[in-house]
Amino acid sequence: MSDTVFQSFQNVRKVVDNSIKLLKDADALLAEKNYTPILGNGLATESSKSILQSADSFSTLVPQYIARPYALKSQLANGTVDHLYVINIQFTHPSHQNLQPTIATGLFSLETPTENIRSRFKPWFTKYAIFERDIKFNTSSEEQYACEPFSDCTDTLQFHIAPLTSIKTNSDTSKMLEKMYQLTL
Repeated sequence: MSDTVFQSFQNVRKVVDNSIKLLKDADALLAEKNYTPILGNGLATESSKSILQSADSFSTLVPQYIARPYALKSQLANGTVDHLYVINIQFTHPSHQNLQPTIATGLFSLETPTENIRSRFKPWFTKYAIFERDIKFNTSSEEQYACEPFSDCTDTLQFHIAPLTSIKTNSDTSKMLEKMYQLTL
């Protein structure tokens, strides 16, 4: 029993570590297109350190997701960010009990350009739009999806979603980002 628990925990750590490596690769590729992570070296995650957590709650010790939003360097410098590229790796979600880990890449277009993107855009927006709205998606299709995540504005998210296991090499990461670049404002 103890070997099984140990191996299970090591497997979870390895999946998270490999996901972070994938995001580092994406950072380098997006930098070539003059995009930079708006969180610097930070990762957006949702985890809990509460004794009240349960396996099916939104707050769990293992992160539900890791997200990384990117803005054009020139827009950050000018203080008028009108869109972000986002990558959301979703490991689990209480509303989707049979969800296999996924990766979503998308274009988040802002209704109104903003000067302070870090206070305007919250990294959980992508997770919310995809997994907590009424979007029906198929991770095995090549479909592009779009939504307006919030009822009080017309910000939009266009995205692709695929199984995390579909990214095996740097070439796969490049292909995933190329699909993301094709999303239009």
